[in-house]
Amino acid sequence: MAREWLESIVDMRRGELIPSLMAAAMFFCLLCGYFLLRPLRDALGLEGGVDSLHGLFLATVGVMIVGNVAYGFVAARVPRTVLVPAVYLFALASLAVFLVYVVPGGKASATVGRVFYVWLSVFNLFAVSVFWSLLADVFTLEQGKRLFGFIGAGGTGGAITGSFFAWTWVKTIGPAGLMGVAAGLIALTAVLALLLSRRATRTGRPGAAVGGASWAGLTRLFSSPYLAGIGTMVLLFTITSTLLYFEKARIISLAVEGQDERASLFAGIEFAAQTLTILLQIFLTGRLMRWLGVGVMLAVVPLISIGGFTALGLVPTLTVVTIFEVTRRASNFALTKPARETLFTVVPRQDKYKAKAAIDTFVYRGGDTVGALADQGIAAMGWVIAAVAVPVGVVGVALAWWLGRAERRMDRETKVELESETPDQERDRHAAIAS
Repeated sequence: MAREWLESIVDMRRGELIPSLMAAAMFFCLLCGYFLLRPLRDALGLEGGVDSLHGLFLATVGVMIVGNVAYGFVAARVPRTVLVPAVYLFALASLAVFLVYVVPGGKASATVGRVFYVWLSVFNLFAVSVFWSLLADVFTLEQGKRLFGFIGAGGTGGAITGSFFAWTWVKTIGPAGLMGVAAGLIALTAVLALLLSRRATRTGRPGAAVGGASWAGLTRLFSSPYLAGIGTMVLLFTITSTLLYFEKARIISLAVEGQDERASLFAGIEFAAQTLTILLQIFLTGRLMRWLGVGVMLAVVPLISIGGFTALGLVPTLTVVTIFEVTRRASNFALTKPARETLFTVVPRQDKYKAKAAIDTFVYRGGDTVGALADQGIAAMGWVIAAVAVPVGVVGVALAWWLGRAERRMDRETKVELESETPDQERDRHAAIAS
């Protein structure tokens, strides 16, 4: 009974339940672990004052560039069943090192806090990017439109759980306790990644190393208009996210005092955003994706940003920034991000792992840097944030429309190529997948 109910709610087809549940459970563990750590990262970042965040953002970009090249080198040489779990096992080992420095005193020193801030910022983007790369490799475009909302709900459930327990536990078990629980969840993520990848390989989805140069992900961004469009969409999103982040930090730093109190407030905002997200994902995401199309879903966050930054420019209060943050984050995770992930189901495998990782890490943190510099420039000129953020939102709406049209065109071209295959070509393609 439960199986039939779930398949009817999510519009699952035969053979999709198990891999969908595995992917949702994997995303739950990953985001639960991350959101246990995120409030701690944000609180540690404010220890040096709001101005110190600009330096941490720049440091994150530098580490991200090195990480991209290293990841590209590994991705070109190891199969999917090794690559994806290895990313999470490396993160687990790194977290164990932080525990060594935090456990003795129960608190993180200023230096450890800054390093932890950069590390978690890098890990978050790589970990989530690799997860969605795996899904774009395992599921087709048609499946992605139906299933990515449900799978995303698993991650949202993890984010809600992580935010809630960070909110209620941080004053009891401290940073070391949060890190220990997060380490166990990341270990489970690695196990589920291995199981899902092996299952996908057994059912005919290719799993060999993607090959290519270590820096291929970066170069493809400049040679493919489609990938460049996705990258620009992410860049615009992160610029406005960074502007909102600094404005939120300024308002909270004036309204709330104390590391634990600020961490609790950050966690409370996350909890509210993720609760709204999971409701949207379960009941609306899949249906809206089919009814409205990818282009409209991509435009949701830019439209909310236009309205939200306008309101924040007029009334810069804790209430307004909280409502804007919660609404924008929920709309991104439930509507715009699942739509953006389907864009990668129609590109070659090398682009799914390398170009996508470059976009989700280097471009994403590059947008953070541009946003941080823009924030400083806005303050120096005495402008309100809306003067920059609203025009960026307008460009985002136009780009969303173009990407939606481009994805439909590429999907049609792929279907035409498959329909025109000769029997020998079809046999060779299946043989390549099997190998």
